[in-house]
Amino acid sequence: MENNKGIQTAEQIKSAAIGFIGAGIFSQGTLYFQPQSNYNIPRILYPVFIYLGNTGLAVTMVLLGLALLFFGLKKWMGHGGKIGLYALVSLASLALFFSILIFTGKKKTSTEELVKTSEENRQKGIEKINAMEKPDFGNPEVDQHFASFEILLQEYSTAFKNKSKAEIAAKEKAYMDWSSKSAGLIQKLNTPEQKQQFALYLAKLSMKWQEVK
Repeated sequence: MENNKGIQTAEQIKSAAIGFIGAGIFSQGTLYFQPQSNYNIPRILYPVFIYLGNTGLAVTMVLLGLALLFFGLKKWMGHGGKIGLYALVSLASLALFFSILIFTGKKKTSTEELVKTSEENRQKGIEKINAMEKPDFGNPEVDQHFASFEILLQEYSTAFKNKSKAEIAAKEKAYMDWSSKSAGLIQKLNTPEQKQQFALYLAKLSMKWQEVK
């Protein structure tokens, strides 16, 4: 029994690590919708950058990041992990990576300085995302997608108030399906700026989802 518990814990740690990596790739990818003076490109994605440029790289990294986050979640739940805890780890990872990218984009800094200011900048990153207004992409399908989230969020909140475990589980699955659809919609947007705003707004909606708990 103890061995099984130890194996389960180890697998949950691996799952969280996969999600952490996914959050990092997703966060980095959102920056590459805009041309950069230099790029930190995973070696396996270098051909994507060569043939498709920064926008192709950005889309690929965002989708890969989302895929890793969902793969980590599936693996986490398969080993008895609670979805709420995984979501908190993922959101904290996203906030941390966004804040680091914003901070390091403004000035060169040492590792010691970065660690010292990481918590402050993590909070600033969260505040910046939370302050976002819903982007207007002029795309009815995207507008409907965001409207569906608000309905789902309200239903999720009601399920929590009613303490209905079955309904909570059903809404969490619906949210996973909604998030999966997001990965396809981002490719239908016209400009790199729109894709970047879409990705950042997804982070805000994820935070709103977690606030229900």
